[in-house]
Amino acid sequence: MNNKITQQQLLARFDEQGMAYHVLPLQNGVSIVVSQYGGRIYGPFLSEDSGSVFWIPAMFASTEAYAAFLGSGDWNVGGDRIWIAPEIQYNVTDRREYWNSYDLPPQVDPGRYQMVQLPSGQITLTQEMTLQAYNTAEGQKKLHLRRLIRPAADPLRKLDCYDDLVTDVLFAGYEQVTTMSEAETDDIVSEVWSLIQLNPGGELLIPATPRVEYSDYYEPLDEAVQTIYPNHVRLKITGDRRYKVGYKAAQVFGRLGYYNLLEDGRAYLAVRNFFNNPSMPYGEEPADVPGRQGHSIHVYNDDGAIGGFGELEVSGQTIGGESGNSTVTDHLPLWLYVGSAEQVKEIAVHLLGIEV
Repeated sequence: MNNKITQQQLLARFDEQGMAYHVLPLQNGVSIVVSQYGGRIYGPFLSEDSGSVFWIPAMFASTEAYAAFLGSGDWNVGGDRIWIAPEIQYNVTDRREYWNSYDLPPQVDPGRYQMVQLPSGQITLTQEMTLQAYNTAEGQKKLHLRRLIRPAADPLRKLDCYDDLVTDVLFAGYEQVTTMSEAETDDIVSEVWSLIQLNPGGELLIPATPRVEYSDYYEPLDEAVQTIYPNHVRLKITGDRRYKVGYKAAQVFGRLGYYNLLEDGRAYLAVRNFFNNPSMPYGEEPADVPGRQGHSIHVYNDDGAIGGFGELEVSGQTIGGESGNSTVTDHLPLWLYVGSAEQVKEIAVHLLGIEV
């Protein structure tokens, strides 16, 4: 569940194992940690001894537990990560036996990233991958992925009401600029798939049309976890009930947020912005509904079996197939606001159009 792993604990584990990382300072004393192993972004950390805003597994609190994990072959090291979509194409060998044939390619996670800190302080992660496609297409796909990670400015800063909005509010932001290209043009589609693991207890807020279409991937959703309003969808992130749901790109708007509370009682809002393009195919689809595509946003809620977290997931632009693209660059800023509930809820109105 909410494990409260600190930056000090995280870096101690990396140092013990001789693992490469960089600490990237953001605004107002906040920082993130970029790890070469798994290409993860950890944090944000409000200080060196405060718990990570995003979910990190409890094993990082123990030298022995983390060492044992590294020898297990498991992927789940928490944080903000990039996989390659469609999952049904690259991670499942037989959609009729979804769970029995699920096999995450090690080329994707942990991958073989090369990490460089640029003179500007920005960080790059790059790697080459050769993946096997199974269900929506067949054959091998060679991909090149480059990720540039850097601070991001406050999107509210140009508003006339800015000073009033952010009085006693802490802001920090970072951006990933991902560029993915294919070695050969064919019918196999690929997308950058951004996933942020969330500490449970809050609500995901997704601006959407009143008739937003969604797809259940596992057990059906109900009003205990999802509520559809005239201008948005709310999902409870509980970490104790499994669900996965996808929302159609034509009815969402490229921005969503997570509202939750810190241990000290302050509220926080984490907002992901991305280029939502309904003209793209967005090739992910449920295992039992071939051809049901077009979802640019997915949300996963764990039942506790693999840690008890939630996931905010967005897809980048498609390359290959009907997309007409062989190379695409996506900008994925993340904006964090911490303050009183009243102040943070007001910021949600400005950035999401939603009254929390």
